[in-house]
Amino acid sequence: MKTEVRAKRLIKKIDEVTVEVKGQKLSLNGDDVKVVSGTDYLVYERNGNYFLSIDANAADAVMVGGFHYGLIPEDFAARNNIDAEHAEQIRAINAYSIWDDEHRPTCKPNGMAYIPKEDIWLDIYMCGSEHEKFGTSAPHQHFLAGGNNYGRVNPNGEEDFLYKDFEAVAKLHGKRFITFDEFISAMKGVKEFASAGDEDDGITKHHPDFVSKYGIEQATGHNWIWSEKIDDEKAVRLGGYRTGGVYAGSRASHWDNYVWNSYWNIGSRFACDSLHPVK
Repeated sequence: MKTEVRAKRLIKKIDEVTVEVKGQKLSLNGDDVKVVSGTDYLVYERNGNYFLSIDANAADAVMVGGFHYGLIPEDFAARNNIDAEHAEQIRAINAYSIWDDEHRPTCKPNGMAYIPKEDIWLDIYMCGSEHEKFGTSAPHQHFLAGGNNYGRVNPNGEEDFLYKDFEAVAKLHGKRFITFDEFISAMKGVKEFASAGDEDDGITKHHPDFVSKYGIEQATGHNWIWSEKIDDEKAVRLGGYRTGGVYAGSRASHWDNYVWNSYWNIGSRFACDSLHPVK
């Protein structure tokens, strides 16, 4: 599988860079680095040569872009409501995560994917409880949610984590809640009217039936996520939760939730606007 990054589309300082997946290695113009799934790779330029790194402080080099190598395996194929074209785009290197100094979110781009229809960037993973250390979108993290009931893994037991607290987390990272309309666009491709059930334990990971066509993991049917406010007292929840069954999916929403509600099945996934919005 090859992902070509062209000047007019993405990394604009490079005429053409080819990043190739070769078994357990990534190769950029012939230089290999070991693949680590769920990792953000950075593209650097030094003296006219380009190389990959996961270090954001490469000495004497200029960072010109990057991408997310996700948890979706290289043999991921069309399934549910994801067609072959989108399946190819999101496996291994998520093509929607590729960014440069022109095409990127206003916040730190780690673990984010671009949603073309809405011209926004969205966290690939649910927000984890250690967001200050790993950012709001990282794999293998405990969902940040209200409590650890019903077998959910949440070592912090955030029993009183309210809407305003999630809002503060978003602001800390330069992000915001996703809107209902944005959610519908971003989460298409998942298995509709279904939830994860006992296959979900509250950890950010790959679940093939609940990946969106843009590579958003656990997009629906795992945890409700907070969305926009209705008024001072109520806000919208989206996506359904792990035992929600037919009440989960890319159009699932609940419009009767008080902002002081806190529960194990309410978490969040954040969005960010583009640095240079499409006009």
